[in-house]
Order: sequence, then structure tokens, then C-alpha cells
Amino acid sequence: MKKIWSLFLKVISIILMPVKKNMCFFIFLYVLGVITIFIEVQTLNFKIPRFNFLSMIMDIYLLCLLLIITPKRIRPVTRAIISGITYILAIINAFCVEYFYARIGPEILNVVLETNPRESSEFVDKYITIDLLWSGVGVIVLLMILHIFFARFIEQKGHFIFQKYSILIQLCFSFLLLASFYLCSFSRVKLVRLMFASTAEEADLLVSNFSENTPFNNLLFSIKMRDIANNGLTILADTQENVKVDSCSYQSDNIVLIIGESYIKGHAQLYGYEKGTTPRQVERTELSEKGCLVPFSDVISPSNLTSIVFKNSFSLHSLDEKSDWSYYPLFPVLFKKAGYQVFFITNQFVQALSTDIFNLSGGLFLNHSKLNVAQFDRRNTKTHRYDMDLLEEYDSLKQYQKEHNLIIFHLAGQHIDFKKRSPEEYKIFKTSDYVERKDLNESEKQLVADYDNATYYNDVVVDSIIKQFENDNAVIIYMPDHGEECYDEMHRMGRLPIGNYTPEILRQEYRIPFWIWCSKTYIDTHPEIFSQIENSCDKPFMTDDLPHLLLYLAGIYCEYYNEKRNIISPSFDVNRIRMVNGKCDYDKTIGL
Repeated sequence: MKKIWSLFLKVISIILMPVKKNMCFFIFLYVLGVITIFIEVQTLNFKIPRFNFLSMIMDIYLLCLLLIITPKRIRPVTRAIISGITYILAIINAFCVEYFYARIGPEILNVVLETNPRESSEFVDKYITIDLLWSGVGVIVLLMILHIFFARFIEQKGHFIFQKYSILIQLCFSFLLLASFYLCSFSRVKLVRLMFASTAEEADLLVSNFSENTPFNNLLFSIKMRDIANNGLTILADTQENVKVDSCSYQSDNIVLIIGESYIKGHAQLYGYEKGTTPRQVERTELSEKGCLVPFSDVISPSNLTSIVFKNSFSLHSLDEKSDWSYYPLFPVLFKKAGYQVFFITNQFVQALSTDIFNLSGGLFLNHSKLNVAQFDRRNTKTHRYDMDLLEEYDSLKQYQKEHNLIIFHLAGQHIDFKKRSPEEYKIFKTSDYVERKDLNESEKQLVADYDNATYYNDVVVDSIIKQFENDNAVIIYMPDHGEECYDEMHRMGRLPIGNYTPEILRQEYRIPFWIWCSKTYIDTHPEIFSQIENSCDKPFMTDDLPHLLLYLAGIYCEYYNEKRNIISPSFDVNRIRMVNGKCDYDKTIGL
């Protein structure tokens, strides 16, 4: 019996050898995992996942096993690299959870990939402050410092208190290790299957069925989704080559699309906001010799993430259609094939010279080399501090206009950081203008003032663009990509991640301004279209159907055009279910 017990203990000792040799590494990474879980549970009100604590034992044990089989001379470096990556990942996750109420996922990776150097600088100025030290991020940083101290000055000298533990502890730990392998191995098989998934739906299903969602799992999912999206570029490019235009009547000589950014409908004077944020647009709603602006009352965005909005608003695929968007044409391609000269003037997604940008952001299809050529004839190559400078870009490209033109302006609009979106001379709102907001402190009032100033400046920019076309036969459509929260209904700033669908979130982050302006010449030559616009201004609309409106205005007909999705058509389907992100019925959720 003694021999059996001795053999049993020897087997246990061999099994636990990876942990014994990396005790400090194991304990601190496990504590890090526990802290990460509790940060998410406390902030996001999640229930503690069933097997997270057990699965961490298995994961960290496997890392320790990897270290044991690593050559001894490079083992410390390998351990330091793994620890560093893990802490960085945990810090990023904690930051996202506490400041954006989102774990690491495709949306967070999206935002990072969409961020240009200017926005990165603004982000650092706004969020990287001393307050971070008093958050979950600070706790993780403190743990990292302790880990370094123990690993450097205690464990290496052989005095680490947990290096010698009793047989009882060994047996208990062995039981937990066995339980973790028994209960959590299946989810790890799913993780392996995830890496071989070929479609976004398959990857999404695998992740949604995980018994635990760790930052590591979510990062793998994000990377995989990025890889799947990149692979879809080939299909998308082939689709654009093969699509055909049946006919084009060139119904409108100049069609201008202005795409704004982070525009809250509730902060637009045009829609009843008490502050004078859009006086120029309000003035243009009266029919005059300069034309007329018609605001639409019930328009929403398909998502609150720029990249998803661009993908769905440029493609003739709509979110309520089951097939993949890669098999549908992009509307600029159809315009270009029909003979329109297509311009893209952006203050965000400029094309990187001599490189392809493969990511989940707008660059996915806007800056891909083949798709760029398929969509656009002319575009700018640099961003500007303020949107008004885009008019100089337009002036330099105007010489290339032809008889029929599609001109797309993409603004920085009210993108965070709001205070940097408008020059000093256009900052007309101060904190003293919000004395009635007893729910706000001074810093919050300043943020609201900054946002309203950005909205006021956006009004100036948009009006300046309209002035360029007052004497032309032109129609202009304005839509922002999505909304934003700025201490209105939820007493917070920014956007919550996809998957949060309350009436408050939908109203602030998905409900957007949308209007169509027609020059006087256009109204005189197209009275029936202008009448259709006026008669359609109260129809419920989601901007993933925007291409059908644009094709109609141009007189472009092809197999993908659908009269029921053209908002100004008498045949427009007013009963369409508006599913934001393809997952939430907007009208049902907000009670319409």
C-alpha cells in the first residue's frame, strides 16, 4: 500500500512540476484572471460565467507546461513575454470595460483599426489621465508591479513561500486541475474549431456557445472575424467586376452625398433642439431662389459603428436579406459604370499611398486597390484639422467634373474629441448656456457645449457645401453615420457596444438627422421628384437602403435596384422591419 501511495504521490509531483517550476507565474496570472472577471461583473452586471475560474487553471497550466518544454536558456524571456502580453491584454480589456462598457471584441478591434494618428492623439489626451490609477486598470498595473517584484527578488532566490506546499494542497490542486480539464476541454475544442471557421456566422455561433468568454477568447474571435472579412474582399471585388448596368437616364446631373459623423438628432435645431445649432439648415427649409431643404423625421442608422454603417450604406445588400453583402454591388461602382464621374472627398478614410489597407474599417472596401479603382475616379489623399478644408480639396478636383457627377463628402463631423472639431471663432456655446441642466457638473456642461459647438460648425460646413451647388442642377443628401450619447438620456458620453439595445440607446445612438436639399434649378426641372421628396419625409427609413434612393435619382436601373427600398418611391415598403445590426427590431424596442 505504501508503494502505491508513494507512486501516486510521484505521479502527482510530475503532473504538478510545470506549476512548481513556474509558481509565481501561475499564481499571479490566475489572480489577474480573477480581477479581470470581477471588473467585468461589477461594471457590466454580468453573472460570473460558470467555468471561468476552472478554465483559467487549465489555460495557465498549459502555459506552464509550454514553459517547461522550452529550452532553459530562453525560458525566462519566454515567461516574461507571455506575462507581458497577458497584462497588456488585461489592461486594455479593463479600460474598455470601465470607459466604454465593452469587452475586447470585433467592435473594439474595429475602432482601433479605424483610428488614425490624429484621433489617437485626441484619445490619449482625453482618456489617459491620472484617474486611470484609481480604476481597475490601476489595480492590474499594481498587480503587475508586484509580479515583477516577486519574480525578480523572491522566487529566483528560492524563498518564495508557495514553492513548498503540503500533500493536501497538492491533492486539492490536482483535483481542481482534473476538473478543469474535464469540464473545459470541450470549449477549447471549439476555440480550435473557431480558428478554422470559414464564415462570420460560423465563428459567431462558436463564440456565442462558449461556456466562458475571456479577453483571450474574445481577441481570437476578433482576429478571426477580421481574417474572414479580409477574405471576403476577393468575392466583393469579383462581384464589382461582373455587375452590369441595364440602363441609365441620367435623371440628375449632380448628386451630392454628405456623410456626417456622430450626429445626435436631439442636438439639431432643425429637429427642435432649443439651442441654435443649425440655423443655416433651418433657414434653407423655406423654398427660395437658393433651393429648398426637406428634413426627414424618422430615419435610423443600421449600426452605431462607422465601419458597419459604411459597409451597409454603400452596398445594395440590406440587413434583412440573408445572403452575404460581398455578393452585392457597391453603389459608386454602378454610378461609375453608368458613366457618372465619381468623387470621394473624405476627412477620415484617405487612401494610404502605395499600400492596401486591409481591415474591418471603412478601408476594407474604400481603400482596397481594386475596389478603389472600381468605385472612384477622383479622391483626396490627406486629412485636415477641420472639415471646411475639404472644400479646398473639392476646388482642386472640380476641374475633373463632367456632365454627370456623383460627389461624396465624408466629414469628421462631431467625432470625439468634440472640442477639437470646431475652430475658436465658431465656439458660440459656453457652460453658462446650460444652467438649467442641474444634472450636469461643470466638466459635463463643457462637454455638451463642445458637442453643440461641433454641431454648429458642422452646420457652417454643410451650408458651405450647399453653396457650391446653388447655381447647378443638383440634389444633395445628408446623413451621418450614426448618433452618440452626450449626457442626454443615459448620463454618459459616447456609444455602447453592439448588443446593447434599450430604447434610450436606440434613440440616441441610432436615430439620426437626414435631409435632402434641391437647388432651384433642380426643383424647376424635376418637379415630380421634388414632390416625391416632400411627400416621403415622414416615412420610416434605415440608411442601409440608401443606395436605392441614389440609383433612382440618377436613373440607373439594374437587377439589384428595388423600388420598395427607395424611400421617395410611392412603392416604398413602409412596413419593413428595421433590424439594427440585423439583430434588434428598432420600432418594436422603442415602442412604436
